[in-house]
Amino acid sequence: MIRSRFAPALLAALLLTPACDRGAKELTPEEAAAKLQSDLESAETLVVNNKLDEAEKIFMRVLETDEPGNARALAGMGKVRFEQQKYDEAQRYLADAVAKQGDDAPLQYALGRAYQASDDHAKAADAYGKAWALDANTSDYGLSYGRMLKQTGKFAEAEKVLRDVGELDAKAQFVWSELGDALREQGKLDDSLRTYMKAQNTYPSDKQAFAGAALVYEAQGDNRHALDEWSTYIRMDCCSDYSKSVAQKKIETLKVDHGEGAEPEG
Repeated sequence: MIRSRFAPALLAALLLTPACDRGAKELTPEEAAAKLQSDLESAETLVVNNKLDEAEKIFMRVLETDEPGNARALAGMGKVRFEQQKYDEAQRYLADAVAKQGDDAPLQYALGRAYQASDDHAKAADAYGKAWALDANTSDYGLSYGRMLKQTGKFAEAEKVLRDVGELDAKAQFVWSELGDALREQGKLDDSLRTYMKAQNTYPSDKQAFAGAALVYEAQGDNRHALDEWSTYIRMDCCSDYSKSVAQKKIETLKVDHGEGAEPEG
């Protein structure tokens, strides 16, 4: 009799168990897609906040379980690896993302940064050029493209791009000193010097503009003005490798050539 009295309660408990399990029902395709987007947004925010390990877990779960080959997750992993300074891996992830979503300007730019970080200037220029072609209203894309063209010796192409950037945003940092370099490398010394002066007026802290102007004055045989520009450069940068190995040695050489450092005759 005791056993029969508890049997209905036991049966009810057993019947309730499947109902609890059914609470974790499978998501509809629409719900799964929304969750995926939410997870990716969360991971991207974690990257911005430098919580790279947490972001990696989400991106890798997406790639291994939810949606292998997801371009956004590939891009996210590329950015994680970039921040970890694992540039080869960053390039692979970002290149895979670009292969799936090549019309994304920020993605092309991120790939360019990864190539630039490992000094692959030609590939960086190619990626930056694609970003600039997709979005010619973002000066950073054009400025980075122009710089890499300059690094690969394509000075005339760099000049055109950097002029376009200057027209788009005259306050873009370093655009005028970069343009000055491109002009100087082509032997356009007067135009180059004017551009360096513009750079100095636009950004007085742009030490590259003073070094560039000094090199132009040297090429023109104007050692006095070259000394002035190198002296200003050294006041801004006393201790870098460039300052020690180039600028300071230039000062000593120019002083002798200008008669300031010559030994007096007996």
